Amino acid sequence: MYKYTDYLDTYGRIMQFNKNKTVPFHRWYPFVEGYSREFIQSILNEIGKKDLVCLEPFSGSGTTALELQNSGIDCFSFEVNPLMYLVARVKLENRYSTECVNSWLDFININRSTVDVVDLTSEFQTLYQSEGKEKWNYNIEVATAVQKLHYAIKNISDELYQELFTVALAAILLDVSNLYRNGKCLSYKKEWKERKLTETEVFEKFDQKVRSELIVDIQNALCRSKVDNKQKLFNLDSRTGIDEKIEDNSIDLVITSPPYLNSRDYTDTYMLELKTLGFTRNCEEIRHLREQTLRSHVQIKWEDKACIDNEFLRETLDNLEIAAKAAGSWNDSIIDMVRLYFVDMQQIFKAMYKKLKEGGRCYFNVSNSAYFNELINTLEICSSIAEKEGYTVREIRKARNLKTSPQQKKSIGSLLEGVIVLEK
Repeated sequence: MYKYTDYLDTYGRIMQFNKNKTVPFHRWYPFVEGYSREFIQSILNEIGKKDLVCLEPFSGSGTTALELQNSGIDCFSFEVNPLMYLVARVKLENRYSTECVNSWLDFININRSTVDVVDLTSEFQTLYQSEGKEKWNYNIEVATAVQKLHYAIKNISDELYQELFTVALAAILLDVSNLYRNGKCLSYKKEWKERKLTETEVFEKFDQKVRSELIVDIQNALCRSKVDNKQKLFNLDSRTGIDEKIEDNSIDLVITSPPYLNSRDYTDTYMLELKTLGFTRNCEEIRHLREQTLRSHVQIKWEDKACIDNEFLRETLDNLEIAAKAAGSWNDSIIDMVRLYFVDMQQIFKAMYKKLKEGGRCYFNVSNSAYFNELINTLEICSSIAEKEGYTVREIRKARNLKTSPQQKKSIGSLLEGVIVLEK
């Protein structure tokens, strides 16, 4: 139905964020999802010009906007997660000076030492250690050190540097906690109750992060881009924000990777930082954040009955209904999630189409999925939705073969991750 092009050798090694982990500025926060800066550069080389205005509907930690800014290219971007929005803002800022960073680091070191008592009460029962609890994310000494740092940072009078040091603190939280990122969620580290990290060790990890990465990268920055993509970054849901913030027929290029249809709530991945730093203060605020995310997960039981008119999707949903009854569903919201994911995809494609110039191009990185031993060909369903909105599907580029869950492996095998190349 669609032209598939083999990019497995070209894209296979550059479609993961972990290639950014040693790259200046990109490395400031250990992001999990997304592609590397090299993927963006490969597209710019292919386009062959830099007189562009770009759009990134799913900013994440700001990889696309930052790399485009470094190349002198304007980019509008959207991110609904407040932590990721902050990380992207901080990475896109180009007015830092090493003198100011050193000065504010001294300020933090003095102020954290003057805090006698910290408040370790929380709406989240397992966040901090206390008597009678069976599990806790932070031991008492670690929690105390983290909050002393947080209090000192909040006393920084310059918002520019308050945000910078908040990201530095966020970047070490998982390391000093009792948790690790385990696929779709956070799990407890092996023998976590035996971990005896001290307050001094937490302070040292924070100082090391600032000195070995932030100060080094700021000091070594060769030049500062005249483009300021920080001012074009919005803490908004792109499903509505694109229409609100961007003029019609103004975008040359879209580079993006939406959440995959993998029943994963990306809010959960960063829940430790969201709770610790006050981005979410209670369960109600977490639910509100989840309600604003793309419907790729089942952490909320979706009540919306909307469905799009798409033959390929309708056939997929029918097959899932049959397979779910035969297999026994582990969650009765799975099929609703699949249906509403593509409702959201249609909304995104529709919004982007209005903003693209004639001849504008979109590189849309997404992966196929599987439930109840039924393949969901996300690449082709998205392509068919985009076609109906007016795009030409130039090709689907095969990027990587991803592992599926153990229960799907026998019948499905691997799942194709690809890049849909669209043109208006």
